Amino acid sequence: MRVAVSISSLGRICSAVALVALVVSTALPRALGAQAEPAADSAQRRVIAQLKSDLRNLVTAQEARFADRASYAGSIAELGERAYRASPGAAIEIVGNTGKAYGAVARREGWPGSCVIWVGLGSEAAPRTALEAKRFPEGEPACDGDGRSERAAFASEAQSRTSMALMRVSKQQERHFGRTGAYAADLAALTTLRLAETTRVTIELATAMNQEPVFLAVATDTRYPGFSCVLASGWARFTSRATTLAEGKHAGGNSTAVCDTFK
Repeated sequence: MRVAVSISSLGRICSAVALVALVVSTALPRALGAQAEPAADSAQRRVIAQLKSDLRNLVTAQEARFADRASYAGSIAELGERAYRASPGAAIEIVGNTGKAYGAVARREGWPGSCVIWVGLGSEAAPRTALEAKRFPEGEPACDGDGRSERAAFASEAQSRTSMALMRVSKQQERHFGRTGAYAADLAALTTLRLAETTRVTIELATAMNQEPVFLAVATDTRYPGFSCVLASGWARFTSRATTLAEGKHAGGNSTAVCDTFK
């Protein structure tokens, strides 16, 4: 059987084939480029993860040295290879050493960014990363390209510190109750309690429906006004606000701290 194809039909077929070829030739490099970007990102993530590990290991080695000699090493060479060895390709530099405090900068060949960490220096004296010029709270490594901002890191640290403050208050309250048969109405009675300078805690006492004494503790950080954590030892009608300031999370009555997401 013969199939007759007109000149005009053949022209349309050729045009269609050319169009498909054009689409493929245009889309293929884009697809390959899309695959290359995650590969680059993945390589950077590996670099960042390794340098963060190097810095954490450095802190461990420095603390061991401090326990032995009451001072931090001023250089990697001073620590010695038996005490500390960075990953291949990494360059670790100790900066700002005072014997009682230090910072450290981690770099890797071929990567323009850096990672930093500090212990005891104070946040303003701490080293900052090369590209984003950031540092995180004490003992926490910060890296260019790690996806975290300085404010977010410090806010998270403040939230964690505020939550832990309430847990310490709860523990001290139970000890106080065991000794006196009542909860303390203010922090002054919890003589062994120690809080950070920026942490503020208020306490309110109440009586639950089953006539058992309960307390509510509210904690804030002066650096992050408008955010709070709350903790209640039981269910009661408190005159103070038993919910967090920003998100309205309610104290559960089970001596567990509930917090806003500090920002």
